[in-house]
Amino acid sequence: MLNNLPAKMIELNGVEYFVRDSGTGEETVLLIHGWPDDGNLWKHQIIALLEHGYRVICPDLLGYGLSETPTDISRYQLANLVNDMISLLEKLAVTKVHCIAHDYGAVIGWELAAHTEKLQTFTAMSVGHLAEFLTTSLENVQFLWIYFLNIHDVAPQLYRVNNGCLLREVLRSHPHREEILDNTLKPGALENMQRLEKANPVPNYLLTALAGELPEPVIIPVPTLGIWGNQDEVLWESQMQNSGKYISADWQYEKITDAGHWFMLEKPQQVNQLLLNWLKKHSLELNNN
Repeated sequence: MLNNLPAKMIELNGVEYFVRDSGTGEETVLLIHGWPDDGNLWKHQIIALLEHGYRVICPDLLGYGLSETPTDISRYQLANLVNDMISLLEKLAVTKVHCIAHDYGAVIGWELAAHTEKLQTFTAMSVGHLAEFLTTSLENVQFLWIYFLNIHDVAPQLYRVNNGCLLREVLRSHPHREEILDNTLKPGALENMQRLEKANPVPNYLLTALAGELPEPVIIPVPTLGIWGNQDEVLWESQMQNSGKYISADWQYEKITDAGHWFMLEKPQQVNQLLLNWLKKHSLELNNN
């Protein structure tokens, strides 16, 4: 139990997800973490959301945390993970949800916003719309090395060798670095997490984008809040800041200063206030009056 949040295993499309769910609330918030975290990423946000009367649903992604780790890499393809999140909401009888998502979780969130009517609002943390993410420039090419490394078989070995020396450096700004290292350096953990990246290889998407072969971007009809930390070491500002061009609903961009990729841990009070203001602005009760 995290922050008094009950948890259980839930079967979704043939695999078992570890899901924290408070069970009750006026409106519902779905929290989706990214690499290399699990649901514990949201500990500060969960407290604030519960205090303000929201139902909180917080799964560990497939291959992460306590969720199942199927060996079939295709099971981790983005379309399957999106379908799992839709199935989760249906199984929990949630018709409308505020989705707040970070890193690879935000990639799933963007797809949910584009392809389901279940989202009341979407908050994208760190990762912008994929069409903007795949726009290559001198500004962003320096950040792309990690996406090229992480799909290779050697990556887990590189991260694990010498007591996680490289991983320790990559995660140098993570407030939970030592806890993350303890979890990810366990046998098989990095390989389990890597399947998501192998199933959705950024270099292949980038090649398609550079060749001009990407499909037309899907316009997002959901009110969307984008948040980025100005000291982010793996993602650049324009891919979030310029995402508004793909959104037909309300768009708001916020930059967290003096914080990096894990700003929800570094600046929890500031982030929580942003989130609570955004959710209140787009509450069903307020908009129905």
